[in-house]
Amino acid sequence: MIRWIVRALAILVFAIAAIIVLDFAELLVPVEPDDTASMANTIPACDGRVLAQGFGYRLFSDPEPGQVVAVHAAETDEGRIIPDEDADDRTLVLRVAAGPGDRIVGRDGTVFVDDVKFDDIATEPFGPITVPNEQYFLLGDNRSAAIDSRNFGPVLGDAIFARVFAVYWPVRDITFRLGQSSGEPPGKIGCD
Repeated sequence: MIRWIVRALAILVFAIAAIIVLDFAELLVPVEPDDTASMANTIPACDGRVLAQGFGYRLFSDPEPGQVVAVHAAETDEGRIIPDEDADDRTLVLRVAAGPGDRIVGRDGTVFVDDVKFDDIATEPFGPITVPNEQYFLLGDNRSAAIDSRNFGPVLGDAIFARVFAVYWPVRDITFRLGQSSGEPPGKIGCD
């Protein structure tokens, strides 16, 4: 019995140490988005927390359309939220819709990237916009309430610091499936 308890404690200590090292090295980054309504229902609104791949993602790959990413952001004196690679006071979590050189447009309730339908989420018209070099066009899955590139424009790749791969909170919503939803977004969400 004592042997079993010692083994269980050793495994627990090892797991905690591994998580701390991964977090410190920014390989595994727990993220608490400042604007969870932008990605509802993919990420639970109000209290959703996610895990993201940090340093290794930035070092070895570029953001690709469809990926959910974490972005450094700042709040202006006027209260607007804007991506800023040097800021760390706010975090946005959004989906990459288009990359450098892509042409994106919202028309007829749908988003098109280079004339190919991006997803089935109902979207108000916008654009067309050609994404500049080293920048990405990011959209929230809750298009009717999202703060995204339709508000602040394309985002420099350096402001994107991690790729989100899992929802870990609340426990009932744990998932590794962050695929695009479809249909009508939930709209404005009030968090108490």
